[in-house]
Amino acid sequence: MSARVTIKDVARVAGVAVGTVSNHLNGSFRVSPKTARKIDKAITVLGYRIHLGARSLRSRRTQSVGLVVPNISNPFYAEIARAVEHALWEKGFQTLLCDSSQDPERERQHLDNLENRQVDGILLIHADRPPRDRFERLVVPLVCIDRGVEGQRSVTTDNRLGGRLAARHLAALGHRRYAILAGQPSDTNVRERILGFTAVLDELRRAGQVIEPVRKLTGPQAIELGYEVGRLMEGDAPPPTAIFATNDIVAVGAWRSLLELGIRIPQDMSLVGFDDIEMSRLCIPPLTTVQQDKKTMAREATALLLRLLEGTRAEPTTVRVLPRLIVRGSTAPPRIELHGGKGKRRRSEAKRTGVASRREAWPTVGRSTRGERSRERHDAGGAELRSEGLPARDAPETRGRSGRGDRPDRRHGDLWQRRKVLHRRRDVPGLAQAARHAGARVLRHGRRAG
Repeated sequence: MSARVTIKDVARVAGVAVGTVSNHLNGSFRVSPKTARKIDKAITVLGYRIHLGARSLRSRRTQSVGLVVPNISNPFYAEIARAVEHALWEKGFQTLLCDSSQDPERERQHLDNLENRQVDGILLIHADRPPRDRFERLVVPLVCIDRGVEGQRSVTTDNRLGGRLAARHLAALGHRRYAILAGQPSDTNVRERILGFTAVLDELRRAGQVIEPVRKLTGPQAIELGYEVGRLMEGDAPPPTAIFATNDIVAVGAWRSLLELGIRIPQDMSLVGFDDIEMSRLCIPPLTTVQQDKKTMAREATALLLRLLEGTRAEPTTVRVLPRLIVRGSTAPPRIELHGGKGKRRRSEAKRTGVASRREAWPTVGRSTRGERSRERHDAGGAELRSEGLPARDAPETRGRSGRGDRPDRRHGDLWQRRKVLHRRRDVPGLAQAARHAGARVLRHGRRAG
């Protein structure tokens, strides 16, 4: 085993004083570029490594910060940890990550161990209940992140506003029957989200709208709670048309369980989550959610902690980062079953509230002729052609003689006349349908296919 290379060896090889090497490494005093290159070359040749223990004894800093999270397997906490690590790395600090596994006693041991390792500060996402008695004995600066604690310096999301954003979005779509998957109700963040959501519903009731009592299912803030979503459908009362989950993991569990029950998203049920984790974008359809700005929370918490390390006095206060609603494909106007005529048919409940359904807003175009709406469009197109003195789409003289897929014959003057009328009106779907029923393959703008 070779002897450890020291700073004196680096100074000897570089041909400079030990103090010059120290100034260059610490950045405490600027050296000339030529001298800096000689020192860096000597460090590379000798394989010199800075003795962090010796440096911390001199500077009384370890350039390390402890981060305690409740569950590292939760994607939200993993994304928070990544954002914190990047923010600290930019400031020259190393992150020591600890997982409390939602265990208060384990959380206390982590705080003790980090303090014994002489970290410069601690960032904490506390478990179910914050260890207030332990806070009083800490000798290193501490900042709570994500879950605020009264009387402690905290950086969190405005969770009540986030709940309001989710409720307003669903109410604007026309929903009147709601359910909440409330994970870990003892958690402050969950309580705030529920309060914000139900406050909007109370405002709608006072404004005269009929809002049915909210169904609520409580449990752990984990995917298992989402699996129990079927319990919300039990009973004789009509089931909810929209579900608000207090985090994305719970929403993903509900999404899977609803599909297994044959309930389509969003046609039969709208679903909104909270957090905007990466997984929410991978669902089919993608999950509508309330986004927590994790990078901003990490930067604010890191900046507050570094100010404390520099000796700046900061009053115990809570910094609230604004959330943002991310609308994706898991929400739509509600649909109800109506009986009449020849059996059951589905109609958008939003028509009564003046909200256009997604299918009405973006009708199907192109080849599809299936479904009631496609048939209605065909009938309307045929009536329009008859009003122009042209044959309807199913008239015998408009059909190709050599079978579907053959090129149309120019002797079929009625077909080309129809194409002229449809192209002039920019009725591209109608043009494709007219040519298809005539036994021709045409391009979108009326040119014949080769």
